[in-house]
Amino acid sequence: MGRLGNHLFQGASGFGIAASKNMKFVIREGDLLNKIFKLKNSAHLLISKQGQECASASVRGEARASGFDPNVVNFKPTTTVRVASYLQSWKYFYNASQELREQFQFRDHIQSRVNEILKGILQKYNTSRENVTLIAVHNRRGDMVKNNFGYQVATKEYFQKAMQVFSNYSSPIFILCSNDLAWSKANIPKTHTVEFISGNTAEVDLALMASCDHMISSVGSFSWWAGWLNNGTVTYYKWPAREGSNLRAVYSSDYMDYFYPNWIGL
Repeated sequence: MGRLGNHLFQGASGFGIAASKNMKFVIREGDLLNKIFKLKNSAHLLISKQGQECASASVRGEARASGFDPNVVNFKPTTTVRVASYLQSWKYFYNASQELREQFQFRDHIQSRVNEILKGILQKYNTSRENVTLIAVHNRRGDMVKNNFGYQVATKEYFQKAMQVFSNYSSPIFILCSNDLAWSKANIPKTHTVEFISGNTAEVDLALMASCDHMISSVGSFSWWAGWLNNGTVTYYKWPAREGSNLRAVYSSDYMDYFYPNWIGL
């Protein structure tokens, strides 16, 4: 359920839980993730035409949408279980990270579009891939700006500090994707080389950011997954929820069930 970032958490967590018990995670052939990634049947993944294997599954639900709940994984591997709902914690799939990276390979038509975009950027600056450092920047705003649930968006000051982290890297080019390009163009520091990307599908933007060397993430599950798939140096905005809000309650007390180990919080 939800959009692409939500699907990625649900798919990764289901896969990770199955792998930890030497079970198979079942995903339907027509699922969004199978349309975007080159998923393949494996020891811990079954791509099913109808999902009939799960017809009699019992349900285990999480206590928090963005916090690890040990009760979710507390079942015998001889049973068929549907785990729910958002499962937004890296702790559900950290054990299966390498297997997931092998599964989460973008389909050829998506990667080809990314290669075209990168080729155009490199030609614009008359350089080659080997001579630059590409740093993806994701700026999620939109419906998170004015809301009653507790969402907080990354600030201008965050992006300034995050870009400074990479200022000494070799020939950095920042490649920015956002659902608010107007705000981004007005507030992203102009002291850096920045390419503003528009007009792509969500999966192309995700694959583009994953293809860069490093990542400046902002807020939201889509931004989180851009960072995870990128797998370079990743920064994140430390305050995604307003204290005392309904959203704050879905995270663990220190947020660290959600934020990935070794990422840089700013």
